[in-house]
Amino acid sequence: MEQQDNDFLKKKDSYETCSTGTIASYSSYNENSHLIEKKIIDQDYVNVDSIFNKMSSSLIAMLQGVEVLCNFSILFLFKDNYKLDPASLSVVMSLIKIPWSVKLIWAILSDSYPIFGYRRKYYLLLGSLSCIISLITLGLINHTNIILTICLLIIFFFGSSLCNVIGEAQVVESSRKGSISNSAKNISAFFAFRKLSFALMSYLSGFLLSIMNKQHIFLVGSFLPICVFVSAFFILEKKNCKKTCVKEQMKCIYDILKIPYIKNFIIYIFIMMSTPSCGSTLFFFMTNELKFGVQLLGKMAMFQSVASLIAILFYMLFFSKVDIGKLLFYSTIIITPFCLLPLVVVNKLNNYLYIPDSVFIITDTILIEFIGEFQTIPLLVLCSRVTPEGLESTIYSLLLSANNLALIISSFFSSLLTYVLGITSTNFKNLSLMIIICCLTNLIPLFFMYILPNFNNKDLHKYKDPCENISYEITDYVSSKSSEQNEKKNTSEEIQIN
Repeated sequence: MEQQDNDFLKKKDSYETCSTGTIASYSSYNENSHLIEKKIIDQDYVNVDSIFNKMSSSLIAMLQGVEVLCNFSILFLFKDNYKLDPASLSVVMSLIKIPWSVKLIWAILSDSYPIFGYRRKYYLLLGSLSCIISLITLGLINHTNIILTICLLIIFFFGSSLCNVIGEAQVVESSRKGSISNSAKNISAFFAFRKLSFALMSYLSGFLLSIMNKQHIFLVGSFLPICVFVSAFFILEKKNCKKTCVKEQMKCIYDILKIPYIKNFIIYIFIMMSTPSCGSTLFFFMTNELKFGVQLLGKMAMFQSVASLIAILFYMLFFSKVDIGKLLFYSTIIITPFCLLPLVVVNKLNNYLYIPDSVFIITDTILIEFIGEFQTIPLLVLCSRVTPEGLESTIYSLLLSANNLALIISSFFSSLLTYVLGITSTNFKNLSLMIIICCLTNLIPLFFMYILPNFNNKDLHKYKDPCENISYEITDYVSSKSSEQNEKKNTSEEIQIN
């Protein structure tokens, strides 16, 4: 009882700064604190689940499809125009995607420094405008300077990652409420839109590349960023704070990283995603050795996206309540043998079975993508559940930055492995060995599964809001008349939490 009184007294001294996101848990019976509480709680209600916000987040989810649409153009641009070998291409591809690995920076900026009082709208305008300008420029210039091309692509991926930060924050806001099953549905719906866009853009990428110049693909791709730019004007968001206390926010991030649940989660994601892959090398093998055309590559990417979409729907309908540890374990075990199937094509063994190279590669890709999606969606759902209110962009991006940084490290490992094995754009002698090595490294995360706790609703609720004391500078004023109407409600909220 004495301990509770001490805790209560500590809360009384905290009325100077209050979080708009966690005001219910931060209020006190002190008169000054109560006035601040009424001022914030009684603000005009803004429905963050409005149709405009949902349309905006859906368009943002589809925005990454532009990367898929332009992917072959980028690959062929560096392969044909700048004559890069597989190892160099892996380095360049990881370099231009650095903005994705530092998503946390964009998230902290959007959460800490609202533009004209808004933490979402104007950052979304900035990100989509960056995409539009870079894509149009890439579509109009003659690509003779590799430095300029890389810089423009970095600007594009910066804009894309910034928009993605805002879109994910919108989804997290709606996913935090309700059960974990409801969160799974919200997250799955967001990524279903993304995969649907991937499927459509994958097919168009190959088809359009066969009928038009590489540069023109970038011009076509600017359509979606324009849609996102327009939608940003219509999103609904509360204008209730000028600036977050960055010092407190950084302390909050540090406190979250100290939670074993979060720390182990980040470590596991990093280990799982940093293993090398032979994707870029297989691209050279398929185009130079197997002579796959752009239309076939586009169809293959489309089937891959469709398989991923079906996997998301399967997870949402049948596996959202299954223990995530078991899903990760069995999906890793099942996917490993399929990663060895390219050996059949590399060694021409499929010719003995009269199976065309294209059919074999496409089938293998579909199976790997379908099973691999069960490793991704559960982790994303968990990310949304442990994200505290008011810091949606920062914490969610903090968790996913480990994923993006690991992917870049994976590209460097892949490039180093390609170089060591002497694989070039024409020499694929050691490609079989590289496939085996990459396949075996997929098993490494299994040895670290012990660091993951049991994933259930109780665990998630325990760490649901680890940053209750994050503070904002509040500038709004609301009349005391409307505040008095909620006085009884405010008191009940305090009693419930304290």
